Amino acid sequence: MAKGDIVVGLDIGTTKICILVAEVISDSGQVNIIGVGVSPSTGIQKGVVTDIARTVHAISDATEKAQRMSGAEIRSAIVGVTGEHISSINSRGVVAITHHERKVTDDDVARVVENSKIIVLPGDREIIHAIPRGFSLDGQNGIRSPVGMSGTRLEVETHIVTGATSFLQNVITCVEKAGLAVEDIILEPIATADAVLHDDEREVGVALVDIGGGTSDLAVFRSGDISYSAVVPIGGRYVTRDIAAGLRVTLEEAERIKIAHGCAKARLAHPDDMFKYTELGTEEIKTESARTLAEIIEPRVAEGFMMLRQELARADRAVMLPGGIVLSGGGGMLRGVRELATEITGLPARVGSPSGVGGMADTVSAPPYATAVGLVIRGGFARAGSPRRESSDGLLAALTDWFRKVVLRR
Repeated sequence: MAKGDIVVGLDIGTTKICILVAEVISDSGQVNIIGVGVSPSTGIQKGVVTDIARTVHAISDATEKAQRMSGAEIRSAIVGVTGEHISSINSRGVVAITHHERKVTDDDVARVVENSKIIVLPGDREIIHAIPRGFSLDGQNGIRSPVGMSGTRLEVETHIVTGATSFLQNVITCVEKAGLAVEDIILEPIATADAVLHDDEREVGVALVDIGGGTSDLAVFRSGDISYSAVVPIGGRYVTRDIAAGLRVTLEEAERIKIAHGCAKARLAHPDDMFKYTELGTEEIKTESARTLAEIIEPRVAEGFMMLRQELARADRAVMLPGGIVLSGGGGMLRGVRELATEITGLPARVGSPSGVGGMADTVSAPPYATAVGLVIRGGFARAGSPRRESSDGLLAALTDWFRKVVLRR
């Protein structure tokens, strides 16, 4: 692979649009970050497009910034998606091995994965991912790669992620109106995991919690593979709104206060630490303690972790996660969030910063960049033809067909 092959990751979030431009430097799939573009997001709520014009403008603005920094023309992007409409199930597929020597081929693997995708879905939902979790050959379980092995009956367990067709199509529409082609669609926590999780954590069992502005994404990994995923409808924007209401300030002022003085655990905030702010509708400068601010923040963050604890109980994996919880996203930067996560879930927690890229790595080393970094990492592996990274399994073609059938007939 020649140096200079470009891959672009587009993270469309509730609070920001982030585009990363990376250069693939070798057949290994290693990437160097060469451009970053960030723009405020005002047309997205909880991962769902609520204003196409504003979202298109934000994507265009972020794209222009990334192009100026990288010097590369951006024509397409790998897009991350999330939202309350996302759901997942585990499914099984089985096929007979027809090779005359009973050898498992790549075609057999493709067939059994396709078989696992035969599930009952409402007409308004599409499969985003069908990720193999493990294969079984003639009753022998725990097989990672069955190609070349001998047998008569091949089974697979897959983790299937689905999304609402119309919501996904709205995201695609915004990206295309901004002048970009959608190269692939990836569930955001799957991409984030590529940037912040260690292989040994995936192997022993770990829960990734990506705390965004409008939602918090959960992905549980065990034996190297994803086994459960969910989206919790609470994020950093809710904390900002609580601060705005509690202190009677604008949302912009509340966000500034949260970043500069916020703490998710009231007992960790010293009552003598004071900060100044301007009250809504006045020019009066007021003073408040960091402890009081933390008492506003903690209940909302705790609510989010309680919801995540319920999801972990549904996943039936809470007792099998020696890797604990890895926190990412903008919410992962809030002081005290790690301690609160451990207190509520009973699991050890750490804050995960993105890694695994070169170039301008320091620029994107903070948790808010984790999803975008994961998207370009996946793009690098795809360019190198690595089988480790999963694609969205023909989702774009399915959505295009749906759009022509349903929308253009109106």
